Amino acid sequence: MFDISLPICYNVFRIPSQVKTMNNNQLPHNINDLEYKYIFSNKSIFLRLLKRLDEIGIFKNLTEDQLERIDKSYVLPDFSQEESDLLYKVSLKEKEIIFYILFEHQSSVDHSMPLRLLFYITDIYRDYIKDFDRVEIKKKGFTLPAVVPIVFYDGEDRWTAARRLKEKILGFEEFGNCVIDFEYILIDLNQAESILQVKDILSLILKLNRIKRYDELERLILELGEYLLGAEEKEIEVLKVCLPAALRELDEIEVEAAKRAIDESVRGGEKAMPLFQNLRKIREELIFEGLQQGLQQGLQQGLQQGLQQGFEQSRIETAERMILKGYKDEEIAEITGLSLERIKELRAKHRN
Repeated sequence: MFDISLPICYNVFRIPSQVKTMNNNQLPHNINDLEYKYIFSNKSIFLRLLKRLDEIGIFKNLTEDQLERIDKSYVLPDFSQEESDLLYKVSLKEKEIIFYILFEHQSSVDHSMPLRLLFYITDIYRDYIKDFDRVEIKKKGFTLPAVVPIVFYDGEDRWTAARRLKEKILGFEEFGNCVIDFEYILIDLNQAESILQVKDILSLILKLNRIKRYDELERLILELGEYLLGAEEKEIEVLKVCLPAALRELDEIEVEAAKRAIDESVRGGEKAMPLFQNLRKIREELIFEGLQQGLQQGLQQGLQQGLQQGFEQSRIETAERMILKGYKDEEIAEITGLSLERIKELRAKHRN
């Protein structure tokens, strides 16, 4: 069960790292990490998570305008195919806060987590002070921004790794406050009842990622309207893009039924459940529309490759819809994760 017991600063991370520029076209091999990074790249969804974690109310009035996504990664090259991280900066009450988010998706618990976080935080601070000259750094009034580490864990095993750095230091009891220490926030989705108890778009997305059987999806769809109430259009677009990856253990037919249920619920219709009550008819419709052919091709190319291609195609389709609706390139890039160059190509295609 996650708790909050640290200073102001959030950081979710995966392993000691060297700073490198993010490339939105490079997809991590782990579809879970890719998906979570995409989800929380949406400022409004990340803000929902932030306020859900905030037990003392310091972020109660925080707005999206105060959040700045930093386009850097601190993941080591050796781990770039296994993990993904995300960095935000927040200005709050004349204080600068850095949120470093690392997505941890593996069946076995990594007991080196406190050490990895230490290296990541050190890299962040090293990168931060590059913008100051040495004279400024030596002044009495010079301070560093707060960095709060957050580990977002979606593995199968219960998380048993140490939460405090000092627990990895031999004989730390004898040295008291003389040894470096911090504690990271753990969001274990297997025990995150306080995050999931609120029925909103964030809980819906996280619950969809945990679905393994059709009947679980059906029960969630029964309450779909409650979860989508008050959701922003760009949040719903994120949900649609992520749906194939979130429901990767279900059949393509069931994933498409979920898409249609969401569309129907957004329009205020009442056809969500009938979609699930007549899968045979849906299957015939989907075959007629040619989706069965796409599924067969995906299976021939391999499940993982097919998922990634489907995920990329969903992002492109979403971008094209947003272009037709008049969204700006920067807004489309933020929601879909596509590069500005790719969006300009799509826009040019539609002009022609």
